[in-house]
Amino acid sequence: MNMEIWINAFLALFAILSPVGIIPIYADLTEDLDKKSRFAVFNTAVLTGFVTLVVFTFTGRWVMSRVFQIDILEFRIAGGILLTVLSVKHIVLSDKKEVRMPNKETARQQAMEIGVVPMAVPLLVGPGSIVTGILLLDRDGPAVTITVLVAVFLVCWIMFQLTPWISRIMGKIGRMVISRVLWIFLCAIGVHFLLSGIRETFGI
Repeated sequence: MNMEIWINAFLALFAILSPVGIIPIYADLTEDLDKKSRFAVFNTAVLTGFVTLVVFTFTGRWVMSRVFQIDILEFRIAGGILLTVLSVKHIVLSDKKEVRMPNKETARQQAMEIGVVPMAVPLLVGPGSIVTGILLLDRDGPAVTITVLVAVFLVCWIMFQLTPWISRIMGKIGRMVISRVLWIFLCAIGVHFLLSGIRETFGI
């Protein structure tokens, strides 16, 4: 396994999941929960997100070819455009995730439910991460993809367990800077997918 390829895939998936950017939202959703309940919610969010992304990553290509009759090169071009547009939007316009958050009373009554929605889907796993997973599988193969998925969600799990502490240490400016840098990196990955798809499609 080429370590450079693995690191590139890890950074791409980590950037699109953007746990740094959603830590403030996670902190707000769980601030009224006790420590045990908060950890349970984070565990649910990471496990649900991991299973969801693995399923869509490894079945997405089959669905494309059998259901939608889409070639992987066409998907690579479309996915590259999507990742580039998402990155530019987050870099230029806003760093916030758009989500309808339940009020504090709802969060207390339905702690485990918010671990699934909205914390796992769509905050952690959305269209961008699914596209990235499928493209990484096509480019780097199943061994790299599954190990990267495990590693990224393990890092996310550790970060979410430390959410209150990380949120205080980083501050608003720190979170903004790190999030912007990750989105710039992801923009470059999107352009790479787009150009590679165009080159292979037209035999350039």
